[in-house]
Amino acid sequence: MQCQNTNWLKALVKAAPFGVALMWWTAIEPLPAQAAEFSIYPTGMEFAPGSRASVIGIQNKDKRSIRFQMTLVEWTQDAKGEDVYTPSDDLIYFPRQLTIKPGDRSVVRVGPKVIPTNTEKTYRLKVEELPEPIPENIGSAIGLTITFAIPVFLGKPDTKPIASIASLAMQDGKLAATVQNKGNSHFRIETLEVKSANGYTQSIGGWYLLSGASRQYTLDIPPDVCRAQKRISLNVKVGEHNFSSDLDINPSMCGTT
Repeated sequence: MQCQNTNWLKALVKAAPFGVALMWWTAIEPLPAQAAEFSIYPTGMEFAPGSRASVIGIQNKDKRSIRFQMTLVEWTQDAKGEDVYTPSDDLIYFPRQLTIKPGDRSVVRVGPKVIPTNTEKTYRLKVEELPEPIPENIGSAIGLTITFAIPVFLGKPDTKPIASIASLAMQDGKLAATVQNKGNSHFRIETLEVKSANGYTQSIGGWYLLSGASRQYTLDIPPDVCRAQKRISLNVKVGEHNFSSDLDINPSMCGTT
């Protein structure tokens, strides 16, 4: 995996659906650098009551040995739906550090100490590539490491996501929608899509919403488009399920620019 510029890195992090949660680098001067090549699977783990320990596989596809360390954080969401991470020891996982030779594969065994029977608990197991020392004769260089933050869910999942659009409002051309998870387990919002009777559509991607959490999403509606509408519909897609709400529009909601 060749690192060529920071825009490439940002794009990779943004596009990653599950595993790649963090990617960072330290740079003195922008000289070429190369991150290690490896793969991790699965990209998520779920433990329902009665589940036993499972494994995470790490495959070294590089030409050099790679060192890793594992750490666990509890994953919650605050009143705004923002992710909050707190160090945790609620899972059994080992080894916590390992070195994998070129072309080899190793596993990390993961298991819950206790699985809750009511509200699901959520974690992220961070698999962090440890940096190699930079030789003194290299001079200025970029040090690049990658951390996969694997979601781990403990508890019995809801048979169907219990989602709702708790509020929908428009002001100054900004459509604000609050999506709420009223269930006992997480769900992942695939898309939020705005539609109108005259054919206007706009969509944005969502994210995980944990049990009991809510998050506000904002979509900018161009003033000329907004003033041409009498009503718009918002559809929230969660897996195979859809949740919709309508909003009547008048020109005072559309802003002046």
